[in-house]
Amino acid sequence: MLTDKAIRDAKPRASVYRLRDANIVARGFGITVAPSGAKTFFLSFTSPEDCKRKQVALGRFPKVTLKEARIKAAEMRAAVDSGKDPAAEKQQKINEAVARRALGTLGDLMALYAADLEEDGKRAAKEVYRITTKDIPSILLARPARLITKDDILDILTPIAQRGAKVHADNVRAYIRAAFELGLNAEGMTRWRGKAPKFDLMLNPVATVRKSVSRKPRGQRSLSSREVAELWNTNLLTPPMHLALKMILATGQRVEEVLQTTWSEFDRSQMLWTIPGERRKTRGKTSEPHLVPLTRFHIDLIDEIQRTTAHPIFLFPARGGIAARRYDALTSTVRRFVKSSGMVSFAPRDLRRTFKTLAGGAGIPLEIRNRLQGHAMTDVGSLYYDRHDYLSEKRAAMGTWVEALSLAVGRQNNVR
Repeated sequence: MLTDKAIRDAKPRASVYRLRDANIVARGFGITVAPSGAKTFFLSFTSPEDCKRKQVALGRFPKVTLKEARIKAAEMRAAVDSGKDPAAEKQQKINEAVARRALGTLGDLMALYAADLEEDGKRAAKEVYRITTKDIPSILLARPARLITKDDILDILTPIAQRGAKVHADNVRAYIRAAFELGLNAEGMTRWRGKAPKFDLMLNPVATVRKSVSRKPRGQRSLSSREVAELWNTNLLTPPMHLALKMILATGQRVEEVLQTTWSEFDRSQMLWTIPGERRKTRGKTSEPHLVPLTRFHIDLIDEIQRTTAHPIFLFPARGGIAARRYDALTSTVRRFVKSSGMVSFAPRDLRRTFKTLAGGAGIPLEIRNRLQGHAMTDVGSLYYDRHDYLSEKRAAMGTWVEALSLAVGRQNNVR
């Protein structure tokens, strides 16, 4: 019979050898002694499933004591006698563990979601990449998505909300929730079947996480004519960023569409700015370019931009000149201006709302204002039947707008 002393005294040999126990309660129980000196308890048995001789390790001595190993061996022998194969069960558990380790991580899931957005031409893909690296801890990104819990999601969102960025916390929540929905359904999509990592998700852990803000606040800020004049004539802004804000006000276009504009989009002879379909926010709904009519007022402004930034490609180049300015650069500029001037806080995108509001006050009908600003016209008539480009109507409306803007900012000559 094996004893603790006999095990301790067993010396390693040139090859592995076994010491067997005479205890009939656990037939086949013993310990192997390796050339390295490692001593491992085992149980050998004939499998009731395939009648093959097999052996299962029960733990290494002295971490596992002889008494503990005998108890394990007795339990395993009882399982064999009842028709089970402990070796097969152990291998199955190993295989399942390997499969779990091979499952896609949360990082893989977020990357898949960003790629899905890119496939659809969505700008949100860049934001998903950004929040993945900035807002989600790396330890969670490395964890299999299947093991992510509600508490893990709260661990991501709580620090964001507690620093006061509740709306951003809800945006991050929305992106992660959408990523899990994609992971749940990816194998049922022709786009990703056989290409997406296997996640083996059973549920969406974000589904029961409540929002930080019960209702996302809608933008309401619109500058008055007096504030427009103050902004237009200020000396508190750097010339390139000041001109970018003027261009948004003068044309009513989206901030990103203005900042990413290239000189090739302008046709001075036709007095026309053509925003390519792929640069439009609405490119998922329409691939048509957006035509923005220009006046002498706009040409003067564009000439001033060209003299100021002097870049061969972009109106508003980023530092280094290899790309256009980003939205957040203008946001920071406006934030500093608001602090220095004492004006009521506003964001760059509020200038587009200002255009819509003040142009309405100038008598321009809502439909034409919408067309001037490139809103997607999604009614059946506009989508499938109306092929008119409304360029003449937009030209007239833009002329009316620059007259109102010129009056507000103190420029009244040569605006058409």
